[in-house]
Amino acid sequence: MLSFHYLEILLYVFPILEIILINKYFRPYLCYKDKIRLSVADVVLPFLLVGIQLLSVYSLSYSLLPHFLLAVCIVGLLQTLYFDAKRKPYLLKKFLRGFIKIAFLLGLLFYYLLVFFRMYLLLRG
Repeated sequence: MLSFHYLEILLYVFPILEIILINKYFRPYLCYKDKIRLSVADVVLPFLLVGIQLLSVYSLSYSLLPHFLLAVCIVGLLQTLYFDAKRKPYLLKKFLRGFIKIAFLLGLLFYYLLVFFRMYLLLRG
């Protein structure tokens, strides 16, 4: 459980490295014609989910991914209630953009909390 692999360092810096590389080199390729436009959050979020799974299993020997997905679903429900209370026309595209951005920010926060927890466990021994 507490054995350190040198490839974990790559796991710790991979999301930041991926965000930088996508912004710098692959930004023009994130659209298909004029219909589908992806953001960096759309591309990085699946990698964050895999990283959350790996880090939680390395650190705690069970997965925290279902807990994270439950939190994201609750945020989606709250966002739906917000749109309903506003009484404005419901735009699916606007809802999904906001939902993906919030899920990305929560994922990045949760990911690096797991990274700090893993480093704490490794340093504590």
